Amino acid sequence: MTGSSRRSDLRKLWEDRRLLYRTLSFLKPWLKWHVLGLFLTIISAALALVQPWVSRLLIDRVLIERNTGLLADICLVYLAAVLLGTLVGMASTLLFSWVGQRAGIDLKMALHLKIEQLSVAYTGRKRLGELMAGYTSDVPIMQGLYSSTLSSTVSEVIRFIVVLAVMLTINTRLTLLAVPSIPLFALIIALAGTMLKRASSEVQEKRATFTAVLQEQLAGLRTSAAFNREKEERNRFKVVMDELLRSNIIMTVKGFVLNGGSLLASFTLILVIWLGGQEVIQGRMEVGVLIAFISYFGMLFGPVGSLAGVAAQVLRAMGAAERVFGVMDMEPEVTDKEDAAELEEVIGTVEFRNVSFSYSEGPEVLSGFSMKIQAGETVALSGESGAGKSTVVSLLMRFFAPKSGSILIDGISVEDITAESIRKNIGVVFQDPFLYHDSVAENIRVAKPSASEEEVISAASAACANGFICGLPEGYETIVGDRGSSLSGGQLQRIALARVFLKDPPIVILDEATSALDSASEEQVHRAVKRLLADRTCLIIAHRKSAVETAERIIHLEQVN
Repeated sequence: MTGSSRRSDLRKLWEDRRLLYRTLSFLKPWLKWHVLGLFLTIISAALALVQPWVSRLLIDRVLIERNTGLLADICLVYLAAVLLGTLVGMASTLLFSWVGQRAGIDLKMALHLKIEQLSVAYTGRKRLGELMAGYTSDVPIMQGLYSSTLSSTVSEVIRFIVVLAVMLTINTRLTLLAVPSIPLFALIIALAGTMLKRASSEVQEKRATFTAVLQEQLAGLRTSAAFNREKEERNRFKVVMDELLRSNIIMTVKGFVLNGGSLLASFTLILVIWLGGQEVIQGRMEVGVLIAFISYFGMLFGPVGSLAGVAAQVLRAMGAAERVFGVMDMEPEVTDKEDAAELEEVIGTVEFRNVSFSYSEGPEVLSGFSMKIQAGETVALSGESGAGKSTVVSLLMRFFAPKSGSILIDGISVEDITAESIRKNIGVVFQDPFLYHDSVAENIRVAKPSASEEEVISAASAACANGFICGLPEGYETIVGDRGSSLSGGQLQRIALARVFLKDPPIVILDEATSALDSASEEQVHRAVKRLLADRTCLIIAHRKSAVETAERIIHLEQVN
């Protein structure tokens, strides 16, 4: 079973070579720095080999022969080797760390770009913790290939060859005695690596689940308290923690297999010391030579252990790469055509022609839906929850593409227009506005990054938000907290309205935009909305009668089937 598993892993490693090449392709922009790091690593490894030989000279030529004249020279050589080796080692470590970080950033940016392209269609099906795992777990594992695995592989191979050659030069008989244990040592390390790889994959999965549950529970603290679910959520959290603990313990126990390799190396070393000691006693070997040989013996098993673990490290990285590239290879549900045009000089006519839509393989949300909004007209969509009102908004914004039918702006199919230019000409206030962990001013300025302070204040005033903003501790520079947690629902929606005022688009969408406002605020905002909607096309999604009073037409949607 073990041999079969190892062959399976090696076969998978061979089959994953393209995945490995793709992972390493992110190293290409930084290749010259990586090569420099490899060169420094080789120098550092070579300098480390000087130290046992210096010890040999110190014992045999200085201490035993009482040659004080050579003592200073040996000390200087040893000091120079240590200092230079340390400095070169630090430089190579720093360089590899920098290269690994840069390549890792490039990889994270590529992943982030793809997730942005997949947008609502993909992220809506994933928990936040699962999405974060790609950035916080998978990419760092792949990054290890750039910063350590490649460099250690090259340096350890060179060190093994050089150390073995030096040992053969010192004492061929003792070297040949030690060599047979090396394959067995490598086998034990490889076995441990395979076991740890599987255990590590399970730990990564449990850690991703833990992150997802933790994020979900922290975000839902208020809901848990409102429904007295604290005990149930604590129990769920404990179950996840126990599973993670169990996986970590299993990985630790499997790591004990590595002790078998250490024991084998120790037994072989004892045998070398015994036979080498006999050589010294009988005058066939100097004491310093034996000490140097023992030091080199220790250096010989280090590279073997490292190299035996490389396959497991690469397999672990390939598991992470498979998940990351699996996301990066997904085709976005909505993409621009190569010849897609920019939407310019928008009049504001919006039309849905026989549009049908369903989420993934679910039931139809819209079936043969048609409507036309003339430029400058305000139309309200009403209907019970699940009738597809917000879906209409998502389709118009090109978050999704219809299964059939067509959507037109100014008589042009949205499929022939870039999604960016469509969204540039639409201002939307969602039912649940999202605010960044930033100042009030910067959250309003999201709609127009170049807006001046006066423009921001003017937009906030138009949205009836200036009054409460000025009452905040730092006014417009007040940090709103995560997702705007320091503000009330009504305040959030007024800031979202201020964004639309600042953007000044030809088409406006209000998705339950006044649902969280009190009566007094709602009356003020409605007056502001009337000013905003003048000579603009507007689509209002609302349940409340007061919210649709400004509409010239009301279209009622019913659930399909």
